[in-house]
Amino acid sequence: MNSLERRFVVGLATTLVIVFGFLFWGAMAAVKSLSEANVLARLEHDAEALLAALWVNPAGQVKLREGRITPIYQQPLSGHYFLLSFDTRPPLRSRSLWDETLQVPPLAAGAVRAFQAAGPQGQYLQYRSAGYEKSGLHFTLTVAEDLTPMLAHIHRFQVFALGLLTFALLVIVLLQRYVLRRGFRALDRVREEVSGVASGQLQRLQALGPVEIRPLTTEINRLLTQLQQRLQRSRQSLGNLAHALKGPLSLMTRDVDGLALPATERQRLVDRMDRIRTLIERELKRARFAGEGGGQRFLPQRDVPELVEALGQIHRDRQIDIQLAPLPEGGLPFDHEDMLELLGNLLDNACKWARGRVRLHLEVQVNTLCITVADDGPGVSEADRAGLLHRGTRLDEQESGHGLGLAIVNDLVSDQGGSLDLQRSVELGGLEVQVMLPLNMRGE
Repeated sequence: MNSLERRFVVGLATTLVIVFGFLFWGAMAAVKSLSEANVLARLEHDAEALLAALWVNPAGQVKLREGRITPIYQQPLSGHYFLLSFDTRPPLRSRSLWDETLQVPPLAAGAVRAFQAAGPQGQYLQYRSAGYEKSGLHFTLTVAEDLTPMLAHIHRFQVFALGLLTFALLVIVLLQRYVLRRGFRALDRVREEVSGVASGQLQRLQALGPVEIRPLTTEINRLLTQLQQRLQRSRQSLGNLAHALKGPLSLMTRDVDGLALPATERQRLVDRMDRIRTLIERELKRARFAGEGGGQRFLPQRDVPELVEALGQIHRDRQIDIQLAPLPEGGLPFDHEDMLELLGNLLDNACKWARGRVRLHLEVQVNTLCITVADDGPGVSEADRAGLLHRGTRLDEQESGHGLGLAIVNDLVSDQGGSLDLQRSVELGGLEVQVMLPLNMRGE
């Protein structure tokens, strides 16, 4: 569960379910307890009325005064019952019991017992039994009331309360989610600027966001500045070193020419110094095409026209026509400087050997960026192309102008996990270089 919003919502919902559960249980217990207490109070009042209606007639018979008995006790199976149990006399029952009876044990005078049990016709009764002594008679008076209607009302109240609490839970969770989303809107600008940094439109974050995440955005800015400075120093140092080596190397070449050496030894030294000069030229090319930025994302529609314009200035004396196919929209998950270096070397190499036309085509296929650069120059024979791409052969060891540019391209393509293929251009007739760079290896 990586979503903070989901964590907050689930945590709140869990807490509310527990709290509402306790509230529901407490409320239902209170309602039931109050209802039962009310029934017991009513039964106690009825018992007192029955006790007042009890009398012994002159014949010694125990009777209940008719006007003192509540009519509900006269209706058969009404749910309201009473029973007077005597030690030595027949019991007195309410007419509502009909042919039923109440099974209640006798109690001593002054003892009171309240309990719930089954009654006539499957009714569930609340009993109140108490022991009395009146006019020399010892008896147990039991009054009972059916709890079924009350329990039905309590059940309906439980359903209503449960529905109300569920509705309240949903409302609170939705409100909390709304509040969280409004709060997270403050992060939208930070997210947009992070995307801008990734696409190369921004160099650092301008919006630092709320206080809670400001240390994070500040640290991101510090790391971005550090990365850009290190990349710039690294590229500048590489170019400066290559430039610094060119002078001493030229002097060494002149000194070798003045030495009295056998022709074979002289040629061997010259070949080795040419090898060093080729490597220096290679690094100068890398520094020239790299520029001073760092960490930007490659935007074809922005970066390629600028590169083509720069190469047009470099080869303006030859009037090379560099043709561009429609470029992919948006940013691609490649480093801006690496792609300028790769395309710059491919186009520069093609411009050197072209008679007048160079064509560049970039196409995004399934998880792959396909780059094709073709020229109308003399091209490279099939045997030489096989040698250039043969495993174990270093492209920068080639003496021709093709070798240096392709060596740089080959290194960059290998770093990206891509592939490079050389063939003859069907349309232009010269060399066609096709580079395939995987997009899925870039974390997209």
